[in-house]
Amino acid sequence: MKVLHVLETSVPVLVGYTVRARYIVEHQRRHGLRPIVVTSPFFSGVDGRGMEVIDGITYYRSNHISRPDKSKGKIAAFWVRLRMLQRYREFVAEIARRDRPDVIHAHSSYTNGLAAAYASRITGVPFVYELRTLWGEAAVVEDSLRPRSLKYRTVWGLELRVMRQAKRLVTICQGIRDSIVEAGIDASKIDTVPNGVDTGVFAPKPVDGELAEALGLNGCFVVGFIGSLRRLEGLHLLIEAIKEVRNQVPNVRLLIVGDGSERVDLETLARDSGLGDVVRCTGLVPHDQIVRYYSVMDVLAYPRIDARINHTVTPLKPLEAMAMGKVCVASDVGGLRELVAYGDTGLLFARGDAGDLAAKLILLSKDRNWTEKLGRQALETVRRERDWSSIAARYPNIYRRAGVE
Repeated sequence: MKVLHVLETSVPVLVGYTVRARYIVEHQRRHGLRPIVVTSPFFSGVDGRGMEVIDGITYYRSNHISRPDKSKGKIAAFWVRLRMLQRYREFVAEIARRDRPDVIHAHSSYTNGLAAAYASRITGVPFVYELRTLWGEAAVVEDSLRPRSLKYRTVWGLELRVMRQAKRLVTICQGIRDSIVEAGIDASKIDTVPNGVDTGVFAPKPVDGELAEALGLNGCFVVGFIGSLRRLEGLHLLIEAIKEVRNQVPNVRLLIVGDGSERVDLETLARDSGLGDVVRCTGLVPHDQIVRYYSVMDVLAYPRIDARINHTVTPLKPLEAMAMGKVCVASDVGGLRELVAYGDTGLLFARGDAGDLAAKLILLSKDRNWTEKLGRQALETVRRERDWSSIAARYPNIYRRAGVE
């Protein structure tokens, strides 16, 4: 079975979106499928039109298609975007006609969905649409996009149009599934393929002594966060909680790994709170070094704020931490409740409550046996339920339900 994946962006760029896509195509190939990939004009890895092979998988690039430039004005950007969508759908149809896939698998956003729908009509090849998020909900938090604005309603209209045209829909979690059913999508055409992790890569490791010494973490109780530093992550609350934890756990340290729009504010808050010697922000680190940073952390914290995006979408990073045998302490928003079972694979705290978060961290710092037990249980759960080797095996049946013979 040949599968044409239509992606916004891909490896070698490494973000949550591309990591999931890489897992899918690599494990589909291991299961005997033949994945090929086309990326949208928004892919930032190359200039122009081209083709490259990464780990034995062919990637077609559409960067010869102009993208909208907001600096030239909204009207000009609108017409450029419209032309981009037209040219992109023609490009995807061209790839589909030439490579003759058995199914077209488009991944969020509607840019890819519209292109896949057009290619499906031209070639008669069934297409599946995979929703990774609810469009615009992150922008409501990060960019103050108004939920009832024209832009918000227009783009959600396009997303729903794609969903209705697809033969099958794939969601990554229950929250997204429930939201689109509420919006009128037929529940019988929806399958869920959750986020997963490669437990061959993310696995328990001994503490990297060299890194711990370099970061000044030897002999410390280390609370960690790895990911994008965005407002929706709620990291200001984590720093507030750490200030309270230090009163009872003097050797606590907070290690924040990643970069984003909130980094400067977080560093300023830590300094102004008298935590300059407690909080360490590393900035971005190479992806192949991430397991080293996980190894020096005792507990991972995910204090996501009370926002629709966090109630409906599950993040990837907690699964990496659990696969490393680490305990996750997470706010009780819906997307994290799907991943963390209280007292079984981690702990939940009342969202927005720095005192409750601090209390949970203090409990773990004082009972290392309990911490290790939770970490083992989290590891067993991820290996049993969230390894990509088993998750990717769901796709062939989804494609058959879409009409692939």
